Amino acid sequence: MSSHRLPDVPLGEAASGPASWRARASAPLNLAIGLVCVVAIVGIWWVTLQRIAFERDQALAAAMQANSNLAIAFEQQVFRTLKSAEQVAAFVREQYLRQGSGIKLKRWVEQGVIREKMFTIVSVVDERGEIVSSSQATGRVNYADREFFRVQREGAGDDLFVSRPVLGRVTGRWQIPMSLRISRPDGSFAGVVVMSVDPANFTDFYRQAELGPQGLLELTGLDGMVRGRRTGSRSSFGMEAQGLAWFQRRAAAPAGDFVDEGAAADGVARIVSYRTMAGYPLMVTVGTAHASELAPVLQRRASYLAVAGSATGVLLVFAGLLMLVLARQRAAAEALQASEALFRATFHQAAMGIAHIGPDGRILGANDKFCRMLGYSGEELRARTVFELCDADRRDEARQFLLDRLSADSPLLPPEMEVPYRRKDGTVLWVVEALGVVRDPQGRPDFLVAVTQDVTARKALEERLSHDALHDALTGLPNRVMFQDRLARVLESARRRAGQAAVLYLDLDGFKAVNDSLGHAAGDALLQQVARRLEHCVRSEDTVSRIGGDEFGVVLAALAQSQDCEAVALKIVSTLAAPFELQGETVYISASVGAALFPDHGNDTASLLAHADNAMYAAKDAGKNRFRWESQPGV
Repeated sequence: MSSHRLPDVPLGEAASGPASWRARASAPLNLAIGLVCVVAIVGIWWVTLQRIAFERDQALAAAMQANSNLAIAFEQQVFRTLKSAEQVAAFVREQYLRQGSGIKLKRWVEQGVIREKMFTIVSVVDERGEIVSSSQATGRVNYADREFFRVQREGAGDDLFVSRPVLGRVTGRWQIPMSLRISRPDGSFAGVVVMSVDPANFTDFYRQAELGPQGLLELTGLDGMVRGRRTGSRSSFGMEAQGLAWFQRRAAAPAGDFVDEGAAADGVARIVSYRTMAGYPLMVTVGTAHASELAPVLQRRASYLAVAGSATGVLLVFAGLLMLVLARQRAAAEALQASEALFRATFHQAAMGIAHIGPDGRILGANDKFCRMLGYSGEELRARTVFELCDADRRDEARQFLLDRLSADSPLLPPEMEVPYRRKDGTVLWVVEALGVVRDPQGRPDFLVAVTQDVTARKALEERLSHDALHDALTGLPNRVMFQDRLARVLESARRRAGQAAVLYLDLDGFKAVNDSLGHAAGDALLQQVARRLEHCVRSEDTVSRIGGDEFGVVLAALAQSQDCEAVALKIVSTLAAPFELQGETVYISASVGAALFPDHGNDTASLLAHADNAMYAAKDAGKNRFRWESQPGV
C-alpha cells in the first residue's frame, strides 16, 4: 500500500500567517486525510474479501485434489478386487472344462487353493442353471432366473459381469454376484462361474480414507443401481442412482469434481469427486462434508470481517489497524502453512506408495511408504526417473503408459498397470500403479500422481497356482495334463517335419513291497529318487512325467531312428535296477517299460498311449525288469 506524506510547512510561516491561510491550508489537508481514509477503507475491505475468497477457493481446491486422489485409490482397490475375481473365476472355469463335474470347490477352499476371503461362496452352474459344484453345501438350487445367469447365457463375451445386489438363496444374506461365462469349444453356452461378495466389502476403503463422520464412499453401476454406499458409519446398497448429481454429470464428463448440495442423497452438502472405471460398467464416488472442509475458512472469515469493521470505525488508529491486518495476514499465512503441513503429514503417512512424477518421468517427490517399498531415500529417488526403476525390457511399456496418460487422460484407458520395479537391493517389487494427471490453469499437464500398491505376494501366488495345476506335488514332475499337452505338441512338430517321436510308459516293479515294509514316507522318498534318475536319462527337450501312483511316462522328441527310443528305454531299465538307499537300508526295484513310436504305432496321443500301455504290460508278462514294443516298428 502506498504511503501519503503531509506537505512540509515552515514553522515561522505557520506561526505568523493569518487565520484564513490556516483554514485554506487545512482544507486540502482534511481532504487528503479523508482521501487517505477512503483509500485505506476500500483497500482494507478489498484485501479482506479477496483473502476470504482466496482461502475458500484454496480450501475447495485442496479438498477436491485430496478427494480426487482418494477416488483414484478407491478405483484401484475396486479394480484389484474385480481382477482378483476374474482370475479366480478363470481358474475355476479352466479346471471345470478339464475335469468336468468332478471338481471339488469346497475342498479347494479348505486346502487353500482358493484363498480369497472376500468371496462368501464360489459355484459352478451348468447351462440349465443347476449347481455343479460349490464351496458351500447348497442342496438343490437353480439360478436360471438370476440376472447374472441370463446376461451370460444371452451374451457371447468373456467379461466379468457385476450384478445388482440380491438376497442369496444359499447364504440367506444380501450379496453382489460376479459371474464369468463358460463356453464350449464351439462357442455354445455351457454355464457360468459365479462368486458372491458382501456389498460392504466394496466400501471397506472408508476406514482407510478417513472421510469424516459425514463422508461418502459409493460404488455405482452404470445401469443406475448403487452396488454399495458408505456414509459415516452407515452402509447401504440397492438404491436408484438416476437422481444423484454425480451420476447425472457422468453422462457429460466421465470424471470430475464439484460441490453437491446433497438434496438427492441425504441432505448433506459435500465436495464430491467421481470417476468412471475402465473396462467395467461402474463408477466410484468419494465425498467429504462441505461444512467440515470449510469450517477453518469460515472461522477465519468471521475474524477478517470483525477486523475490517473495527478498522472502518477506528480511522484514528489507522497505523495500528494496518499492523493488525498485517498480523492477521501473517496468522492466515501460518494457518495455510499449518494446513500444508497437515497435507504433507497425511501424504507421508498414507498406507500406499505415492509419488509425484514430472511429464518427462523424473521423480519430483515420494512419500515414506514409496521410499520404504523400493529401499531408496527421497533424495536418491529425486535423482532418478521412474523408468530407471524398471528393468530394461519393461521401460518402453512404462513410457507408453505415461505418454498415454499425458496425451489423453480418459477413463477409457486402463486405470492402472502392473509394473515390476527393482528395489535398491536388486530384488523385484511387483506393484499395481495408477497414474492421475494434475493440470495447470491452462489445462497443460503439470505433473502426475502415481499411487502404487505392493502385489508381490499375489504375483507369487499366481505363479504357484499355475505351477501346481500342471505339476505333480510329490516329485515336481509334469502331471498327466501337462504330459498329454507336451505329447500333442511333440506330435505336431513331428508331423510338420515328417520326423519320428516316441512315448514310453513304465511301471515300477516291487514298489508296493517297499511301501508296505518301510512305510509310505519311504515310498514317497523312493518315488522322488526315481524321478531324479529318470530326468538324467533323457535330453532337455524330452519330458518325464508322473502319470499316477508308481507309473511314469516319457515323451521323446525328434528321434533320428527307432533304435534311439530303445536305447533310452534300456538305459531307464538299467538305471532303475541300481540299488536305492532309503532310511539307511538298500532297496532294489526294477521297471517294466513299454514304448510306442510315431508314426509306426499311431498318429495321435490316444493311440500311442494305448500302444505304450499294452507294451508295458507285455514287459511285465515277460518277467518284468525289461523293455518291450507291442509290435516291432515297421512291422
